[in-house]
Amino acid sequence: MGELILCKKPIAAVPYYIEDVSLNIYSLEELCYYVAHNAYLINTEFACYELCGWIGREIGKEEEKALTTILDEEKPLHVFIETLLNMCDYLPGDEIRNVVEIISSFENKSPIECSKIRADRLLDKGNIVDAVYEYENILDRADKKEISKEFLGDIWHNLAVCYSRLFFFNEASVCFEYAYQLNRKKISLEAMLCTYRCMRDDDGFNMQVAKYFVPEDLAAKIKKIVTDTSTSADVKNFSTRLDKMRDDFYEEKSYKNQLGAIINRWKQEYNQLCNI
Repeated sequence: MGELILCKKPIAAVPYYIEDVSLNIYSLEELCYYVAHNAYLINTEFACYELCGWIGREIGKEEEKALTTILDEEKPLHVFIETLLNMCDYLPGDEIRNVVEIISSFENKSPIECSKIRADRLLDKGNIVDAVYEYENILDRADKKEISKEFLGDIWHNLAVCYSRLFFFNEASVCFEYAYQLNRKKISLEAMLCTYRCMRDDDGFNMQVAKYFVPEDLAAKIKKIVTDTSTSADVKNFSTRLDKMRDDFYEEKSYKNQLGAIINRWKQEYNQLCNI
């Protein structure tokens, strides 16, 4: 079910169109809802005179004046957002402060740093495919001379994390290796080796161990991590449940139908993860 928003302010006859997400906004409450749930996407282009003009025409002249004054005085983006969110009772004070803190974290940072923060937040929120596009966009337009190797390596690492969560372990292994070559962080090296174990590629694993002079104890640790994960209690319990389900359904057809239902749920969860 969708969320019901009680609008106390006027409903706009003409919506405000947010081009970045192809969304029409019809009320101040709806605008605040969008800002609150997409704080990591808000940038300086969002705070514009066009938005102020729409608020003046559809919501009220006092609200328009308050926001245009902030733009005229060239105050920071978080001040504009805080003023906007306080114009209606949609969000409580603590949530407004949280949104403002998120917006503030983008200020005084370079465009590429802001893009990485947005991509990281997309990854944290489980919007994996959107995060992949954002990381790849950063890598495509990044000036390698202007950013540090460590920062660039961290982008490759997080892109690899995205691929891993989508079970694209081959792509992840390549990205983790790029990451390690740039940032020289142990976590990137370990993650790369884990992807080879997940692919059950022993030759590839041994080749990378030799290539990067990985100590024997660390290689053994990586093997144990992946083995323990694949033989965890959850995996064993699921296998036991499958055996019990086969015993409970005497007919092969019934068992296959139940198994098919489980697989379909997995497909739906994966499609949702991929935003397909």
